Parts: sequence; structure tokens; C-alpha cells
Amino acid sequence: MKKQIGILGGMGPEATSELFSLIIKNTKAHNDQDHIPVIIVNNPKIPDRSLYILGKGPSPINMLVEGALKLEQIGADIILIPCNTAHFFIKQIEEKIHVPIIDMIKETARYVLRKFPEIKRYGLLSTTGAYKTAIYKKPFEDIALEIINPDALYQQQNMTAIYSKQGIKAGFKTEPLKILLQTVENLVENGARAIICGCSEIALVVKQSHINIPLINPLKILAVKSIQLAGYSLSRSNIY
Repeated sequence: MKKQIGILGGMGPEATSELFSLIIKNTKAHNDQDHIPVIIVNNPKIPDRSLYILGKGPSPINMLVEGALKLEQIGADIILIPCNTAHFFIKQIEEKIHVPIIDMIKETARYVLRKFPEIKRYGLLSTTGAYKTAIYKKPFEDIALEIINPDALYQQQNMTAIYSKQGIKAGFKTEPLKILLQTVENLVENGARAIICGCSEIALVVKQSHINIPLINPLKILAVKSIQLAGYSLSRSNIY
């Protein structure tokens, strides 16, 4: 039985748009009717997840639950969240709804274990919220993989690349890329043998062509998994 996908978005809007685009591009379709019905709640007013985790802003949980309930009421059968840091709140959201949320981080761990069995150490490019909550650490440790974090200075620079007036959330790409590639170098020096875009905005800027070790995009992994769970076929069998 085919299912409808719900996207709990707005964190940020461009990452939400990118997930929707990835679902469209990777679904096998010959016409409009072959595509998956996708419901999007794009609420950019949800308080920043990292700021809350760092004790610098209000809780996002009420608005996250409100958005998930809206998706459920409209008819979503599965829910996707195109924000890595927001996955810290998944259990609190799931307590209030009756449809499953697909955990992007757990799916990423399963994917790399299958795709790169020889790689055991993964460098994490993320917000400080994702870093502090260690949301990637346990799913990876559970399958005997290690998450490598950047040194403190580079982690601070990541936040600059994402949040500054010249950052990704403000629509800039060139300067953030330069900053993030410095963090990649630091992660490699610390032992990383592949890099995970642990913030969806980072995946909008850092591409495989920029680095010479595998780059993992959880947003793409989530898109592909959602297509399969919705009962549809991938546009190419080896897409990811």
C-alpha cells in the first residue's frame, strides 16, 4: 500500500526545499501521477534548536509537536524532519502523534555500515547543538563506528559558517564553504576517514567535489529511504 510523506520543515526553509527536491529527483516516475504525494509544513518560526540546547533560546518542542500533529491530521503516513539537530527531540514528538518519524541519523548509520564497511571513523560537520547532544554518537557506537568531532575552535567556526550575517542561513555559500573546508581538514587530522554533513544547511554548501574522502549527506539518505517506505521505486537502483 502506497503512503503519503509528510515533511516537518522550516529548519531551515532551503533544507526543506532540498529534501522535497531529492524525493522528486530520486522517485521513478514517467508523469506527474507517478510521483509521491508529499505534505509539507514549512514553519520557519520554530525556535532555533541549537540555541535552545545551548541555553540561549526558547524551546522548539511545542511548535515541532504542533507541526507533526498538523501533518498527521492532513494525512501523512510517515514524517521526515530535514534538520539534524531537531532529531534530539524525536521522542518528545513521537509521544504526541500516531505516525512514525523516520530517524535520519539512524538511517545514516545503517547506510554507512552497508556502503563503507571498511571505514570505522566518521568526522561530523554539525551545529554545536548536534555536537553537544551527541545525537550521532550512540547510533554509530551501536554498530562499532566512531564519530570524530572537530576541535573547539573549528566547531565555533562551523556556527559562524551557518549563523553569521554572511552565513548559510543568510543565503551565502562562498565564505561558509571556505570555513567548513578548514573544519574538514581538522577532522581528517583527527582521524576521520569520511565526513558526515550533520547539519542539513552544510549539505547545501559542501559537496563531494570539494573533498577527496567520502562525503555523507543524511538528507539524501532520508529522501531515498522515504521513497522506499512510501512504496515507490527509485529512479536508479544504485542511487544511494
